[in-house]
Amino acid sequence: MALLRSMLKGLGLLSRESNVPRIYQAAQSYRGVARELLGRKDPDAVPRDVMQRVVSTQQERFYGCLSLPGNLIFFLLFSIAVILHEDITNTYMIESGLRTHLSDGADDMNDRAGIWEWLESSILPRLFAQTDYLGQPYQNKTEWSRVLTYNQIVGPVIIEQQRSKKAWCNDGDGVTGDMYCYSQRTRSSAAFGSQDILPIASPTPNEYAGGNSTVDQRRAYWDSAFQVQTQSSRRLARTMRPEFDIMLPRPQREDNYVIAIYPNTPLALIHDHLQYVKAKEWLDAKSKLVNIRALLINAEVGRPRLQMFSFHIAFSRGGGLFTYVRMNTIFLKSFANVASIVVDILFATHLFGILLMELYRLGRAVGRREARRHLKKGWTILQALTIIGGVAVIVGYCWEFMLRDDVRTAYESVAAHQVQDMPADTNNDGLALIEKADNMNEYMGNFRIVTGLYCLLCMVRFFTSFSAQPRLAVVTTTLEVSAFDIVHFLVVLAPTWLAYALAGCFIFGRRMEEFATLDASIGYCFKLMIEGEYDWPYYAEENYFTTMFWMWTFMVLLNVIMLNLVLAIILDVYGSIRRETGKSETAWLTLWRMLLQLYRRRVWVRSTNLLEALPEMPDEIKEDDLLARFPKMCKEQMHILMEACYFQVSMDDLAAADGQRAMKMALSCKMAIDQVTDTVKALHDGTDETGGPDHPGSGWVKKLADEMAEQNHLMMKLQSKLMLVEKQWQIILDKEAEDALENTADE
Repeated sequence: MALLRSMLKGLGLLSRESNVPRIYQAAQSYRGVARELLGRKDPDAVPRDVMQRVVSTQQERFYGCLSLPGNLIFFLLFSIAVILHEDITNTYMIESGLRTHLSDGADDMNDRAGIWEWLESSILPRLFAQTDYLGQPYQNKTEWSRVLTYNQIVGPVIIEQQRSKKAWCNDGDGVTGDMYCYSQRTRSSAAFGSQDILPIASPTPNEYAGGNSTVDQRRAYWDSAFQVQTQSSRRLARTMRPEFDIMLPRPQREDNYVIAIYPNTPLALIHDHLQYVKAKEWLDAKSKLVNIRALLINAEVGRPRLQMFSFHIAFSRGGGLFTYVRMNTIFLKSFANVASIVVDILFATHLFGILLMELYRLGRAVGRREARRHLKKGWTILQALTIIGGVAVIVGYCWEFMLRDDVRTAYESVAAHQVQDMPADTNNDGLALIEKADNMNEYMGNFRIVTGLYCLLCMVRFFTSFSAQPRLAVVTTTLEVSAFDIVHFLVVLAPTWLAYALAGCFIFGRRMEEFATLDASIGYCFKLMIEGEYDWPYYAEENYFTTMFWMWTFMVLLNVIMLNLVLAIILDVYGSIRRETGKSETAWLTLWRMLLQLYRRRVWVRSTNLLEALPEMPDEIKEDDLLARFPKMCKEQMHILMEACYFQVSMDDLAAADGQRAMKMALSCKMAIDQVTDTVKALHDGTDETGGPDHPGSGWVKKLADEMAEQNHLMMKLQSKLMLVEKQWQIILDKEAEDALENTADE
């Protein structure tokens, strides 16, 4: 059936007049291949066009593989530079411990009372520890506020909140028009809090060594939490699940109500401060976001660094709380050691070398008037992106150094005041440090994305180098060729995937966090499709049969069929490309030949010289022809070149023997034979036009035959008469001879 369909399709193509010239052109091409296969005589000779292709391929392979070490060195320099700057391992060790220790107990918070309890009993005692592990108080305030022994609080701990406005629901219309609402999209900047005059702890002479404060100053300091502090900084908020980010409030630079607690404040006074703001209802129905921020200095692990701890508590207007914690590291020194400086210089030098090389190639292209063509090449575009990205990385690190200098200056000022033990009631110095540290953290978060993307760009450079080696090119070519089929496959997969995500959101979204939003449902469906694992009792708590239908059909259609179709597409392309490459040279053989070429470079004939000389050489080239033209060519190069040509010839023969190509060559030969048959038939039938419609012609063949028959008859008659004359002449000669004999006898 498949063959019949192919024949019918071929007949349909042949019936189109527009395809006739293309068919004849293709037939001529394949007849040429057939003639080449049949006309090849000397097995030791190589066709000239094959050698031209082999030499061009070897030239591209040599320079392509030669770029691989350069790309590898460039990638390693960039990776080592980033690793030395970021110090990822030590950063994780510090941040993971602080994150776990300071956020302990936060999962038990459900309302405002839970927040106050967690502040008083959990996080603040951990941040402002003033006793050792035996419970003995420290005698020196410089030992206060150490977290996990090696991290000390620098500057104030900020507890800030954002508030909503109170307004009639739906502007007083509808069934809820008589209710008050607190919209998350509104921001309140009005002063609030209870108007009651609450007692506060009076300052004592021994509280601070750097000075004393008055009761009025302390009351003003505590009451400042109920007024907007515009200098407060912000962080881009993320919820427990990022998909809920658009539904919950975000920290802003404005309209923040701040409680600042300094590390040199006695713990009892800190509790009094919290009880004061709690009694004056600092948290109420209008509160929509609470953000707790602290800076900790660590000088024990690697470079001295500031750890920014941020704990966010978002109030859901549906009831309940969402909490999430963020940790960021700011190094107070730009370079870990001399090696970091050296690697940065080498990376910049290598990038500058790439820039000079591309400018040189562009200049040559301009000289040949091929600038536009040169700029459209994929490698040129990749090099331009590499240069632009590398410059962006260098400029980004320079800007980071400038921000770090500002943070370090602010830190030194805060540390000096902290040693002086200035009263917290009149101290505002640490807020500027947190502001600058927060700005730098925001910049570094964006800059890490740039460095990550640039690392992926360096990976693409490897693919271009891999394509020069035939065995390595199998993988890259497979990805390149299968990409088109995969894109078309994704067109089919996307609506199916989206439909299941929507259905999952409708079925499970009310009770399962993984399906509560559409983007969360899409992400979780992708996880299910890749992993193929799920918690059946958790899904089947409600709507058992609906869940069964959704889950089973999802697994069969997406996990079993669709996912394996992707693998089938890739493996099919890989198999076909692998067959086309045959037993091509391995990567280590290519490396050995490159080293050999570099070692014998003095007698090694350049590929450009070979390409220039080949047009003047015979159609079939032997080793003697090459030696006659290049007497100094070494045996290694001759062996490598001829071996590659023989391999290419065998691959061409194998490709020609392929089922489709063989059929095309046979059909092209059949078309030639049919043309000869039509010509002979036209001559036999006496038609006017070869290949045209059969119709009676002028009859010239018959007339010619009749004339030839008549002439033949005349010639035969003439021949018979001549034979008769010859006999008569012979008789006359015989008679004369007899007469002569008789006369001789008479005498």
